[in-house]
Amino acid sequence: MKLKFVTLAALSASAIIFSTSTLAAYKFDVKCLDEVTLTDVHAGYILSASGGPDIGNAVVISWEKNYENGKTSFHVLKNLNDYPGKGMFDMALMALDRGLPISAWGNDAQCSTGIHQLKITRSRYP
Repeated sequence: MKLKFVTLAALSASAIIFSTSTLAAYKFDVKCLDEVTLTDVHAGYILSASGGPDIGNAVVISWEKNYENGKTSFHVLKNLNDYPGKGMFDMALMALDRGLPISAWGNDAQCSTGIHQLKITRSRYP
C-alpha cells in the first residue's frame, strides 16, 4: 500500500512539473500590435492565414504605422465561424472605415498564431 502511494505521488509530481513547464512556454495576452492603422481587411479562404484557410472563415488584417506595413491573422478560434470572431471582424471593419488606431494581443510578440483580442482607440486627431 505504501509503495502504491509513493508511486502515485511521484507520478502526480511529474505531471505537475510537466504541465507547468508547458504553460511557461505558452504566453497569454502579449501585445503584438500597438495603435496601428488598418489598411485592409481580408476574409475568406486565405491560405496565408496563420491558422490556415479554416474552410473559408479566415480573417487577415493589413496595417501600417510609422511607414511600416504588416499583416496579421485572427486566431483560428476567433475567425468568422466562431462567436468572438464575428465581433472582432465588425470592430476591424469599423476601425478601417473610420481610420481609428487599433491594438491587438496574441500569444507572442509576432502574432504568429494570430490575434485573439482587439482594441479600438479614439482617434488622436479629431
